[in-house]
Amino acid sequence: MRTRPVAHGGTPHTRQTLSRGCAGLSVGLILALLLILGGVAVFAAWILLDVALQPYEGRIYPNVYVSGVDLGGLTAEEAALRLAEVAAQYEGAEFVLRDGERAWPVPWAEMGISLDVEGTVQRALDAGRTDSDWKTVLGILFGRYEVAPLFKVDPEAARAVLERLSPEVSIPPIDATLRLEEGRLIPVPGQRGRVLDVEATLETIVSTVAYLGPDNEVALAFRSVPPRVADARPALAEAEEMLGRSLALSAYDVLTEETFTWTLGREEIAAWLRVGPTEDGGGIRVEADPEAVRATLTELAAEMGEGRGFRLEEAVPSVIEALEAGGGSVPLYVTHPARTYTVQAGDRLTTIAAKFGMPPGLIAEANPGVDLDWLWVGQQLTIPSQDILTPYIPVPGKRIVINLAEQRMRVYENGQLLYEWPVSTGIPSSPTYRGIFQVLDKEENAYASQWDLWMPYFLAIYRVGGDVYNGIHALPILSNGQRLWEGLLGSPASYGCIILGVEEAEILYSWAEVGVLVIIE
Repeated sequence: MRTRPVAHGGTPHTRQTLSRGCAGLSVGLILALLLILGGVAVFAAWILLDVALQPYEGRIYPNVYVSGVDLGGLTAEEAALRLAEVAAQYEGAEFVLRDGERAWPVPWAEMGISLDVEGTVQRALDAGRTDSDWKTVLGILFGRYEVAPLFKVDPEAARAVLERLSPEVSIPPIDATLRLEEGRLIPVPGQRGRVLDVEATLETIVSTVAYLGPDNEVALAFRSVPPRVADARPALAEAEEMLGRSLALSAYDVLTEETFTWTLGREEIAAWLRVGPTEDGGGIRVEADPEAVRATLTELAAEMGEGRGFRLEEAVPSVIEALEAGGGSVPLYVTHPARTYTVQAGDRLTTIAAKFGMPPGLIAEANPGVDLDWLWVGQQLTIPSQDILTPYIPVPGKRIVINLAEQRMRVYENGQLLYEWPVSTGIPSSPTYRGIFQVLDKEENAYASQWDLWMPYFLAIYRVGGDVYNGIHALPILSNGQRLWEGLLGSPASYGCIILGVEEAEILYSWAEVGVLVIIE
């Protein structure tokens, strides 16, 4: 039996497996080679990119722009100078503050908004360097790369703008109040107000400008403000009691001798009432609103005409005080305007003074720089208000009248003649002036340094000029004890004052208080 030789080339299956193994080895080798080649390419590209960027060490990469201005290749210092062109683009720009439909455009300069040069340069330097991939870098090298500018705000300038705007946009709260409708008091609830929140708005402005840019509008922020009194119903009873009071106002005009009277009752007082918290804040009370009282008195003053008015700074408190005390009478002072006089032919200072009953020295004080010894026709002079001669509300029912021609004084009380005495007034070279005056001050024994004499029972009645006053007093006494002008009563003898006998002067001094009218005619 013969044995068949065995082939050593392997089976077909074995040959197929070997073939596949060689093919796999070839693919892996190829992939490895490709990876090596890719790495070499990347490395080469990185080397080339590094070489390309080498000249820009410490400089802005090429093709980097800010608002259209090319900063490529510049150092930080050079770029800062170039950014002046960018800053010029925003001259006249406005930042808009908004509250609903209302808007307030504010110039950047006023708002304190400016280009942040340092921040913008740093942003340009960071382009392609910080958090940038190779695609961004290639885009910068072979294209155009825009960098948004940065802006900053001067907080103090912006705060000043907001503080100026605050009164315009803030709304004060409205306290609850009471309103008279068809004779009945109706409580009106209070309303909340608002005030501009300057600090919150400022914080929004700073962050908006820094992160979004100054082209974005900012809405104003507000804080709600509650009224002091939200409900007026607890004050109804007190208000009703006050409406039952009445005020009788009177005003006497010393120039025209007119007496004006007004009676104010429920309707007028209701317009004044407001509800406010008590001093301890634990409740509410009814009070008169000074501004409402002022408005009423202004209307009443207009009824007098001729530019007359009231001294509101004292009239308003007087009226409120009387109302709080339960009502009653309130005398008011009548004010008069200064006047303008046009010089006529033949006028002299003394004749003009006599025409207006105003001492010449006071006219001179009202016309500084005017040579009153050389008046010319058509010249305009200021005549002071009558109020400087009669500054007090006249004492009712009392009056002193001095007749220069008769050299007599008559004293009246409630329209009846009380005393009549001879007097001595000023000599021609130092006359007593005519006019409507008032007892301004009292001094039991006044000293006149100009003449070195004492004036017993002195009643000052008008200022001649400077600190010199003329008045009514007893026969004066020189420093050596000699009494002047005894036996001359009934004829001019003084330097401008009105002289009485000693007993008569003492009686008048006791009778006349400050504010009594003195008429010299």
